[in-house]
Amino acid sequence: MEQSHPLVMAYHEYIESTIDYRIAVLGQVDAGKSALVNRLADADSFISTQTDATRTITEHPYGKRGKILDFPGVGTTEYSPKQYRKLIARTGVRHVLYVFSSKMRDADETVIRYLAKKGVHITFVYNKTDTLVDVSGERAQKTLMNDKDTELHVTFKKQLDQPLYYHFASVKDNAGIDELRGKLDDIFEEKDALFVKRVRSAQYLEKFLSRKMNGLATKLLSPSFKDIILSRSYKSIEEMTESHYDVTEEDGKVIGQDIPRAADYINRVKNTEKDTKKPADYINHLATIFSAVFKMRKLNVVTFIVSSLGEVSVKSIYPVLKGTFEYVGDMNDFAREVIKYHR
Repeated sequence: MEQSHPLVMAYHEYIESTIDYRIAVLGQVDAGKSALVNRLADADSFISTQTDATRTITEHPYGKRGKILDFPGVGTTEYSPKQYRKLIARTGVRHVLYVFSSKMRDADETVIRYLAKKGVHITFVYNKTDTLVDVSGERAQKTLMNDKDTELHVTFKKQLDQPLYYHFASVKDNAGIDELRGKLDDIFEEKDALFVKRVRSAQYLEKFLSRKMNGLATKLLSPSFKDIILSRSYKSIEEMTESHYDVTEEDGKVIGQDIPRAADYINRVKNTEKDTKKPADYINHLATIFSAVFKMRKLNVVTFIVSSLGEVSVKSIYPVLKGTFEYVGDMNDFAREVIKYHR
């Protein structure tokens, strides 16, 4: 997909904002979460050896659009399970890596059950597997891992409708890191597929253009626009609109369609409209056109005209306003074609 055009880049940014590209890393205190995040995100940052070193949420980029959020540890004095639930709720994350490095605790169960209740998907990670040993030396590490998986399944099988097993990893000896990256890649690839689907969606394109139109409507009903209207500065209208949409005459050449010109619309109104209406009729007609183009309430434009221009002058500037509203409506259609061409 073409992304160099500023309008298309803005459209892609809008689509990206509709998708949660974050994965939160939660888990036990001193489970090596930060070290794991740094390794997964290839972050060149200092790995603390102190317990509960992460006291705030830090964000790390992952791949093209992904973000990994490094949360503080669960069950500290600062972050009780209740406070931790509030922290999760504020961020609104929908997928987490929950990291263990020792036996499951009550605080872990409380937080995990809360995540399950909220429908958050959980990928379970058992970190520091290099320390997962039987002190008696009688049981192999593989057996210990199976025991951990069994405990996880038994504890949460009623709450979580998903496969319940650990991704075993160790930053120290790099065990399981590639497999865990593969899991993250799968998650972000699904999000990227959704991104592409929405970029190509007529529904999301119209939502984006509606947002652009609403932003332009605010400019058109601003006090500064009153001076442009009264001075009949058509070029200023064009410059403002083209700048708002990030389009130029060159875009018209690329898509094979002439870029609209404000003067053409305004002059057409001047040549076709008969000077027979009363001031109130002009205002109502302009309000109808404005609300149809911008999908906004008529009251906005009525208030603007009456308070800024007055009923007396509306008759003289009627062609400018009507032509401008029609012009920006077609400019919105022009922007649509530019996006369709490049996306």
